[in-house]
Amino acid sequence: MAGPNEGFSIGVLAARTGLTPTVLRTWESRFGFPAGERAPSGHRRFTDADVDQVRQVLEVRSSGATLQAAIDAVSRRSEQVVADSVHAALVEQFPDLRPQRFGRRALVAASHAIEDEALARAERAVVLGAFQRGHNYAWSQHRWDELARTALWSAVVADFAGAGDLPPDATATPARCQLPDDSPMRREWTVVTLSPSRGAVLSAWEVPSRPGDTRTFESVVSTHRPVVLAAARVLVAVAEASGAVAPPHVVELLDEHAPQPSPSPVDGDRMWLRALALLDPEG
Repeated sequence: MAGPNEGFSIGVLAARTGLTPTVLRTWESRFGFPAGERAPSGHRRFTDADVDQVRQVLEVRSSGATLQAAIDAVSRRSEQVVADSVHAALVEQFPDLRPQRFGRRALVAASHAIEDEALARAERAVVLGAFQRGHNYAWSQHRWDELARTALWSAVVADFAGAGDLPPDATATPARCQLPDDSPMRREWTVVTLSPSRGAVLSAWEVPSRPGDTRTFESVVSTHRPVVLAAARVLVAVAEASGAVAPPHVVELLDEHAPQPSPSPVDGDRMWLRALALLDPEG
């Protein structure tokens, strides 16, 4: 019998998850899940963490998601400790992105352009946002209530612990998700819209400044779908770590294996013309 630190066999994993060893071996062969650890004998050994992950996959699948989408979603949850900053993830994954420094007015215009385009298209998009602090979200709540009303799913993350802030509520619409004290997202401003056919992201972090100085943000804005997907995955993981549950159709939309539409330069043109109109002092 294996010792307490040596894990257990695939048969035990199957018994504890209600599956059969054959099903689990098929999953491992096709999707690399559950991976387990290879023992010196050559057999795979599993732990309580593997049991928990298989059960999570079954839970996501029970809501209608495909097996691949469910496995991807559970894998993202297990990796969310290192994927807790949208801006850091984008800079790392897309080194060709060129961050620019903007003030608050420019970012408000870009954010509203992204949001307005999603509303004008009347698509059932996933709409996600990071607001640093609860009072920042309160300033835009009327817009986000309208975005969430017809969205596929919507969630916002912030520090909602300030006086007068709305309380965190992962079941609200949009879901309001509390950021941990040490979260880098507390200095980030992010807006993501993602539908089956198009998407956009604004991601920025606030450069430290003295009290009274003009607030400055190092920012990236993109309609390139891989960039939008990467940002959405991080934000969904952060929201889920705070108790929100993304529905199965959102999980499938984030599936990196799903066919992706060809980008349209016209979509980007429409978005940035909106932003310029908002910045025009005579508009």
